Amino acid sequence: MYRFYLNGIKNEYHLEELAREFLANDEFEIIPVDFHEGFSPRLTDKSYLLNGEKDADLDGVKRELYRILSNLTGITPEWGTLTGVRPLKLAFSVYDRCGDIAQTMETMAQKYLLHPEKIELLRRILNYQLSYMERPGTDSLSLYIHIPFCPTRCSYCSFASSVATSEEIAEYLEFLLREVEYTGAKFRKMGQLVESVYFGGGTPTTLEADQLGRLVDAIQSAFQLDLSRIEFTIEAGRPDTITRDKLEQIHEKGVNRISINPQSMNPQTLREIGREHSPEDIREAFRTAAAMGFRIINSDVIAGLPGETPDDFKNTLEELVSLGANNITVHTLSVKRGSKLKEQDPEYYRRDTENVRTMLKFSEEFLTAHGFEPYYIYRQKHQMGSFENVGYCKPEAHSVYNVRIMEEKQTIIGLGAGAIGKRYYPESDRLERIPNVGNSVIYKERFDEMLLRKNNYWEDRDGN
Repeated sequence: MYRFYLNGIKNEYHLEELAREFLANDEFEIIPVDFHEGFSPRLTDKSYLLNGEKDADLDGVKRELYRILSNLTGITPEWGTLTGVRPLKLAFSVYDRCGDIAQTMETMAQKYLLHPEKIELLRRILNYQLSYMERPGTDSLSLYIHIPFCPTRCSYCSFASSVATSEEIAEYLEFLLREVEYTGAKFRKMGQLVESVYFGGGTPTTLEADQLGRLVDAIQSAFQLDLSRIEFTIEAGRPDTITRDKLEQIHEKGVNRISINPQSMNPQTLREIGREHSPEDIREAFRTAAAMGFRIINSDVIAGLPGETPDDFKNTLEELVSLGANNITVHTLSVKRGSKLKEQDPEYYRRDTENVRTMLKFSEEFLTAHGFEPYYIYRQKHQMGSFENVGYCKPEAHSVYNVRIMEEKQTIIGLGAGAIGKRYYPESDRLERIPNVGNSVIYKERFDEMLLRKNNYWEDRDGN
């Protein structure tokens, strides 16, 4: 057991998160202490004093711990001392102060010990957003609508979703439509603008075609949207839920961006992770979507799925590009609490990281060669190799919503069971979470409370 004594800094959480990138939970302790300057405690050969001079800031202590752990284990995580979800948000905060990309990257490298490959990735993403995107207006917001149902549950999934009957889905929709109307009535009094709409889940296309149409119509009417002027995304994630009728319905209504998310084109992998569709179902979904004329078709893939080889991953990416995806998100597998994979193998994320590194390197090189640029990034806990998730797109085929949710400079109104909204206060640059309960049954039971929570988006703007 390694013991790291943290002198004069009481918040050990970030140090614990960093240590977990090197060691298992039962291999270390971070112990806050308060030794006066010049005091030299007697330490064992597995004990270390951090911030012995009691003069370093938290980032300085994290650099000290990183170097000690690297020497002990031979591991050098490429994201350096960064353990948070949003590395680009930090880069933007530096850029906003200095106004120079090269200086921003130099500061990020020195302050957080990032490897050159991650510095270059951040540079490319920062450059893309500065080149193709405007910052959000102070009165703009986005809508997130959660459909908490899937045809089956994937082994790696920990999201608020479940398998439900058609009757349960129909009943849920009626409650959701009431929440949409209530929230829209509040919104219409405020003179704000909706920049993007995102239907996520779960799998929104578990709804039938007419149900999807009703929901899109309700959103358009309640929030007075001109759908020709905003980004409107529906995750059609599971190919076994995609039909021509559903795609025709949403395309005719004005939805201009969909996600078809195979995760892998390897049939054995699909069976392993609990999916019931085939690679041919994926191909047919793409053919149908292309015939409709959707402006942006996104696909998600996951590096590190059980049993996958780099060649399997390479085949998936090559086929998705050939099928016409112009926006591809490359995820690194995260072994999340609440997932079947976490129950079966809690330490899975610590293994096979070299194969994942190979997959991610291939994705960046291959997608760049085919005209894609990285445009947004985020990280997760218990992610294999402590790597990252990166969204790639053809120029101007990015997702506004994805960028906004990561930069945290805009209010996101969340509707439906499992939706977590966030109100942004620009004067203090802070967010306030406004969550709905995650379980669809409890959502219906506590529905009046969910409606009242919507008032928090505007309570000090209209006097209510």
